[in-house]
Amino acid sequence: MKKIVLLIDFGSTYTKLTLVDPSAMEVLHTAQIPTSSQEGLQLCYTEGKKALLQTLKFSDQVKIEEYFCSSAWGGFKMIAIGLTESLTLEAAKRAALGAGSRILQTFCYRLTLDQLEEIEQQKPDVVLLTGGCNGGNQEIIRHNARLLAQLSTEIALIVAGNEDSYGELSKLLQDRNNTYFTENVMPDVNKLNPIPVRKIAQKVFLEKIVHSKGIHQVAAHASAPIIPTPKAVLAAAKLLKEGTQASKGFGNLVVVDIGGATTDIHSVGDGLPQAENVYFEGLEEPYLKRTVEGDLGMRSSAVSLLRCIVEDSNRIRALSSWKFTTLQAACYYRCSHPTYVPKTREECLIDQFLAQSATAIALERHAGKIRKEYTPNRTIYYQHGKDLRNFQTIIGTGGVIIHSQSPKKIVKPDIKGMSNTLLPVDPQILIDQDYLLSAMGLLSQNYPEAALNILKKKLYRLNP
Repeated sequence: MKKIVLLIDFGSTYTKLTLVDPSAMEVLHTAQIPTSSQEGLQLCYTEGKKALLQTLKFSDQVKIEEYFCSSAWGGFKMIAIGLTESLTLEAAKRAALGAGSRILQTFCYRLTLDQLEEIEQQKPDVVLLTGGCNGGNQEIIRHNARLLAQLSTEIALIVAGNEDSYGELSKLLQDRNNTYFTENVMPDVNKLNPIPVRKIAQKVFLEKIVHSKGIHQVAAHASAPIIPTPKAVLAAAKLLKEGTQASKGFGNLVVVDIGGATTDIHSVGDGLPQAENVYFEGLEEPYLKRTVEGDLGMRSSAVSLLRCIVEDSNRIRALSSWKFTTLQAACYYRCSHPTYVPKTREECLIDQFLAQSATAIALERHAGKIRKEYTPNRTIYYQHGKDLRNFQTIIGTGGVIIHSQSPKKIVKPDIKGMSNTLLPVDPQILIDQDYLLSAMGLLSQNYPEAALNILKKKLYRLNP
């Protein structure tokens, strides 16, 4: 019996469907349809699947496996709480983003009653409570747990802080049946431990998102648990970096994903110091790193993107070629018309400029920095963050990149005047022109060889 695989990415606006023959390592068909309302998601799934299967011309019986990811209804929404902004809170953010969540807001030190009310009003799916290394401060995490005990039980709570405090925290939170304890996200100073949080977050995603947001009917058809779309993209990036036993990967790489609300950067590789006289300082960087810039979107975040451009000294020269009032009006219009598609040459050029700026700022935020100190005998360098200079591949995805006449100008970083920022140097540029990254991330769960070969064939390589 022939086996085919159906891969579905449920987005907030559109649902993308991909049909694959894993043995032939080929994409049979793709489709994109508007995402139905919460109540009609089953209809969306049924009609999309029916339309794709009608394209098949197999005479024999076919076995269908189905894998799903979702970012519908705002995705997997999280609020992170830590002790200090530079350490435990940053560790919490990195662990949460690596789990495919969307961080609504962060808080550090002592929560207040006003902040607790603010959390309730934002209605996150989960709150991640961290704070203190093992053996360190317990007072702050106890204070915050005492307040969070009042939080609605509809909001899940993950505790990943000082494990020495768990005995008392479990008593404070004993009346909450939606609370999960796991390993400390930062057990020692500057030591990141994200995997346990990501595993618990996946469990919460399945229990809360799948059952409370109308996906449970569709989930019954899945051959594996539904995962957040960003996690599927990260899986595809990891596969492309590492390859398989039979096929070589690309090595260290970066994925640039520009959307209407955010610009997401994924990097796969350790990014450690490359020279003996370079010392690493600050919080340990994750091998799989994802950053989400909520102020750098092409539509609903266009106004905040323009504000970031104005405030960025590296973008001032590019900004000078535009009449500011023209850009301002264009951004306000895009912000209030999230489905807007540019038609004229000037409109396309504005989108191009905004996309280039979003990529440049997002990459600068994602990449590490280096500083130097002079001693009587030598110069010592200190690296903070991830060194992307030997990341030789950048993959661009998102509508503005795929439909651009000059995608390379959007994706390739401009390193002029950026000597202290550790950006990729002369990388090869690939474009995900068929929106396959999330689908192949899903496929890689059981068919990594097929997923890798399809991506290698389908990613469009731009000329140097």
